Amino acid sequence: MAEGPAALLDAIFATLPEGAGASHDVPKLVRQRRRDRAKQRLQDALDARGDVPISEPVRLEVQLLAERWARKGFDAAFPDADEFEVRCVEEGEASRAEAAGDETGRWQAAERAHRRAIVQAYGSIEIRGLQLSERVHQELETAYVPLSVEGPAEPPPPHATPKKAGAKAPKGKGASKSAGEGARGLDEAAIAALIREVNRPRLRIEQALARHARMLLIGAPGSGKSTVVAYLATRAAKGELGSEFEPGYNPIPFVLPARSVHEPLATVESLARAVGDNAGLLERALHEGRALLLVDGLDEAQEVVIGQLIPALERHLALHPENRLLTTSRPSGAPEEAESLQGLTRVRLLPMTATEVGTFIDRWCLAAELSLKKASDEAKATAKEAAEDLKARVRRSGAIEKLAQTPLLCSVICIAHRFLGHGIPERRTALYDVITNVLLYEWDRAKFPAGSTIGKLDAQAKRALLGHLARSMHEGRVAELPEAALLRHFAERLPNLGHGAREAKSLIAEIRDRNGVLVERAPGVFAFSHLTFQEYLAAVEIVGAGDYDMLLANRGDPWWHEVIALAAGLPGADAARLVGQLLSADGDTIGAGTMLAAQCAETAVMLPEAQRRVIEERIRQLIPPTSKEAQHRLEQLGDVAGPILLRELERADVDGKALILDMFGLIGYGPAAGAVSRYLSDSRRTTSAFEKLMPPYANMELSLAAAVVAVAIAHRWEYTLPVILAAAPDAAPGALRFFSTLRRRRDELGQIARLFYQQYESAHLNKGAASSATPRKRAARSG
Repeated sequence: MAEGPAALLDAIFATLPEGAGASHDVPKLVRQRRRDRAKQRLQDALDARGDVPISEPVRLEVQLLAERWARKGFDAAFPDADEFEVRCVEEGEASRAEAAGDETGRWQAAERAHRRAIVQAYGSIEIRGLQLSERVHQELETAYVPLSVEGPAEPPPPHATPKKAGAKAPKGKGASKSAGEGARGLDEAAIAALIREVNRPRLRIEQALARHARMLLIGAPGSGKSTVVAYLATRAAKGELGSEFEPGYNPIPFVLPARSVHEPLATVESLARAVGDNAGLLERALHEGRALLLVDGLDEAQEVVIGQLIPALERHLALHPENRLLTTSRPSGAPEEAESLQGLTRVRLLPMTATEVGTFIDRWCLAAELSLKKASDEAKATAKEAAEDLKARVRRSGAIEKLAQTPLLCSVICIAHRFLGHGIPERRTALYDVITNVLLYEWDRAKFPAGSTIGKLDAQAKRALLGHLARSMHEGRVAELPEAALLRHFAERLPNLGHGAREAKSLIAEIRDRNGVLVERAPGVFAFSHLTFQEYLAAVEIVGAGDYDMLLANRGDPWWHEVIALAAGLPGADAARLVGQLLSADGDTIGAGTMLAAQCAETAVMLPEAQRRVIEERIRQLIPPTSKEAQHRLEQLGDVAGPILLRELERADVDGKALILDMFGLIGYGPAAGAVSRYLSDSRRTTSAFEKLMPPYANMELSLAAAVVAVAIAHRWEYTLPVILAAAPDAAPGALRFFSTLRRRRDELGQIARLFYQQYESAHLNKGAASSATPRKRAARSG
């Protein structure tokens, strides 16, 4: 016989200690009445479900809810209880509609309940590093900084091929005579193609999803992929996706964390289990073309299911092609099977702009002050002061400014600023060390119950406990663990740290609501709050054990690449050993080992100069990038390749210079601004030697290639704009023609072009005025 609500609650409340979580100043009778009211409220909620059986997940949810509520002293204002009560009522409505044969009412009730559950699960962002005695969340609409993607490259129109040298080009309206004459051989369609080459459309995520029904979103670690999924799920659940979609489009979002898939998704029922929903609603949404499938973290999927996950999605979408799909992955972890999805468009999540970083800092600092329960005006004033100070520090350091473009690292920088003041590290591994120190043991222990296990663990013990867990999870290729597995892990490790195995259960209970590194992602399921923390702590554990052979054995597995790169940057790490063996693995070729060695060289504190020279020499073989493969490898390296590209720029011939300049634009390398600006006055022309590789750059003035890249860099890095504008007075005709055409646009690119052209005209008007005044002065003297 199924367990009823009263019996279930009697069993659960019998395990809860009397007076748990309540202030000792509260009389015993008051504490007992609060407890009784809480129990009755939960029973009313379960009764509202009607005859729906209490499943194991619901039983576990009620138990965890009661335990959390007990730690809050059964406070009447407990939001989790409010949400549970509403959901139970909605489930009851659906059950009664089904019993009455009201199919329409049944599905409407089920859809309302599902949308509400999505908003509850994904409608807020956890703000780490604040009030560490409890987890702090902020509404998504308040905390979220809209992220953008790079629109896929569009092929130039047929008439966009540059004209051969010597053909007359039409003069754009407002273009100077010299600019028109100097840019012969280039029409406006070709200029449009050049703009697209480096300045691909920057689209809001909703715009991209509206244009591409099936999309693979690629983003680096910490770039905000999961937050994008949460944002889209919440907006869709609220019916607020936006005007970019066709009128009347109101999809039902279904979120599928790839790390949580444990079975093939061959049927709608198995797919429904993976997204935590009933199969009927999902099947109905698919049939109506209203399903929005959001598959997060393909690179985190377990190895045993990844080969089946993509084909299963392909089959579901083939049967129901009107539905939309968004998947996310890191660049190195995107499974090859994803490319086989018909109609899949690959887009890249872009780093935050300077304006977006500023907005992120403003919102984070305000959340910090509001979390302290300050009055609104006081919180805003204090937050503004802190945010302005931090933004000024970010602008003064190119290294920190680069790190801040990633949402995860920007939040770490905010935490470092809050706890350390001016001392913000400029290296990734140092920043991760700061945040783990803050989140693991810079806690106000007075906020923990007396005698709590977590309060007994010192700094090193906490790091050792979670470091071993991180390594174990990474070796098992999992990103989350059920509570039973976590309990076993802590029970095995605590005795080695001088504590009893029986304390493991209380440790999990204490972590559940407090720790910002290890969190309860779903009832009974635990994970590191970001995969990056798991990777960093695993690297710390492995380097501490000196187990470099294990790292090197996994060099071909993208799942381990970030761990290897972070390990090379840890204090005391044998980076030379890692880099040396990675280089040896490639032999004399430029393969995955060399690319990973270059990433290690970027993070390493110390590395023999000879190894750095070998890495540079190998990268130099890709420069100038005369093939798409070379371009792709250099783009993967990003800033690591920047200094080498700069050195090779001076040695290259004209064609090579154009290709190298183009790479600066593709990787957005801000330090190249000075070199790029020097070529704005270079009138030499490229040849057609690489016309097939980059048609827009064949037979063009080098100054124009520099102009295209200058706009791209200035658009991304605000600090480079004065450097670019300073070169305007000496600009060659090709660059002038480009800026003249571009300045008609009503976007940020057009604004940059107008500023450039104003600088050019101002300089030449002043020069003309000065030269015309000289003869008059001489005439006056002779008179």
